[in-house]
Amino acid sequence: MKKYDVVAIGGATVDHLNVVDHFPEEDEKIVPTYSSIQGGGQAATAIACLARLGVSTGMVGTVGEGAIGQCAIDTLQKEGVDTVGVTMQKGHAPALSSIIVDKKKGTRTIVADRGDLQEFPLNDSIYDMVRNARIVHSDAHFPEQNMKLLQFARKNGVKICVDSEPHTPNAKDFVDVADYLIVSRRFVEELFYHDYEKALHEFIERGAEIAVITLGKYGSIGMRKEDSSCTTVNEYPVEEVVDTTGAGDVFHGAFLYGVLQEWSLKKSMQFANVCAGLKCTKLGGRDGMPTLKQAQDALKQWI
Repeated sequence: MKKYDVVAIGGATVDHLNVVDHFPEEDEKIVPTYSSIQGGGQAATAIACLARLGVSTGMVGTVGEGAIGQCAIDTLQKEGVDTVGVTMQKGHAPALSSIIVDKKKGTRTIVADRGDLQEFPLNDSIYDMVRNARIVHSDAHFPEQNMKLLQFARKNGVKICVDSEPHTPNAKDFVDVADYLIVSRRFVEELFYHDYEKALHEFIERGAEIAVITLGKYGSIGMRKEDSSCTTVNEYPVEEVVDTTGAGDVFHGAFLYGVLQEWSLKKSMQFANVCAGLKCTKLGGRDGMPTLKQAQDALKQWI
């Protein structure tokens, strides 16, 4: 059976990105300056990032029927991700995110249509992928199937990384199964505290070996189980932020690369911030993902 460094579990989607000179007002019709169609999804983009960095990867999840669903699979395969664990469900609409990117600000607004996919079938080959991974990374989409696979991973000694959103059903249950918990400040503020250090201490008390909170333009803050204080890292500075879509997902993938290399918490966070920053210099979550050499060169110049 094939061995994997990381197997992702969750949503594989397609992003339709439109760059506009200004955010449209109510009832206004505008024409984008340019557009792009790319693969998307939290876990899917994180695993694509890891594949581009050169590690062995696989994806478990589901897509809807048709060209959009096939595009989600194809964009993963293009990066070298094993998609044997991704099923296409006939008769179900695919997930497609419509993203408006403000050209002047570099910010994005997302309408995430998840189609009508509520779950995905589990089979022996999927369990085998999980069993043969060093780490599984879950975005907690399809919560019931995700939790079953994470519990299976725990029983088989596979490390678990979680990236959950505040609206995820039973989101705190996913916090409790994570060995590596990497969440956004929005997740922390809505479900826990505005005090990030307090939240990190709680995440460690709930069982995480490493907990990290991404802070967007303010960088990131993290903590290991054995630490008594938190580690903070500034954002990686780039000349121009084109688009922030997928930056957090790339951070997850790049951070796990550091975990696989057994780097220190600070170096893993720095590397992840570099990869997320480089991603922001291009439109979409995938096109800006750096290669390992690009990321290492940028990291050396930065620190």
